[in-house]
Amino acid sequence: MAICPQCHTAQGLEALAGVDPNIQIKNQKLAIWFGFLFGIIGVHKFYLGQYGMGSLYLVFSWTLVPMIIGWVDAIRTMKMSSFNFEQRYYRRVAHNY
Repeated sequence: MAICPQCHTAQGLEALAGVDPNIQIKNQKLAIWFGFLFGIIGVHKFYLGQYGMGSLYLVFSWTLVPMIIGWVDAIRTMKMSSFNFEQRYYRRVAHNY
């Protein structure tokens, strides 16, 4: 177990592997599948941390327009390079101690 030099708390194996535990990692393929299968209710937007857009998809789901936009989002995400996906959707988690 590694100990944080600043706060003296035990850290898991990710600290020893050089992985920043404060980054939320999103899976590009999972986001694509969510867009195709559940785009009508905005699941892919909620997964990617865009809660406002996800709520709009959910509110207008009865119009079926979000389904088409969800498919377009999935295709755009599919065409996006993994580097661009990481730059856009990986988020740091803020800890308030």
